[in-house]
Amino acid sequence: MKQLLSMLICILIIGVLRGSVSEAGGQKMASFELRALDGTAYTDRQLIGQPALLMFWASWCHVCQDELPKMQALYDRLKRTPFHILTVGFADTGANIRNYVESQAPPFTFPVIYDVGDRLASQLGVRSTPTFFLLNKQGAIVVVHRGGGLLDDPQFQTAVNHLLQEK
Repeated sequence: MKQLLSMLICILIIGVLRGSVSEAGGQKMASFELRALDGTAYTDRQLIGQPALLMFWASWCHVCQDELPKMQALYDRLKRTPFHILTVGFADTGANIRNYVESQAPPFTFPVIYDVGDRLASQLGVRSTPTFFLLNKQGAIVVVHRGGGLLDDPQFQTAVNHLLQEK
């Protein structure tokens, strides 16, 4: 009941955002084990116990190019809190993802994962860039947002704060 209430609060808070927002119904994050560009392994199991935000993106996506520096700002703001931020390159080549990330100044310091074969994106039904997934501490997807604008909206920060305060 508590998880359902939390999910509904997040949906209500973010429900007025621009872009396409949908309720995920508490669906658990798909199982995955992927490597970041620096070689670090990441799994869905690491997302349990802390809220998380995943952003699926591609180097050719202009909206993504605008959102990635905002992800860096969010990462910098929340790095001392129990909140995971992962970006997932997909619908692109690994070389393009790596080259784009390496071309940034200042460099991104958040984890950048490459979804080889777009397997995770396919499991989650990701068909557009960018697509964001906000997860609660139990690893359940509480919000899916397609398009830009999520990170700029003060209601998104309210939802993040709510998830951080959950027990």
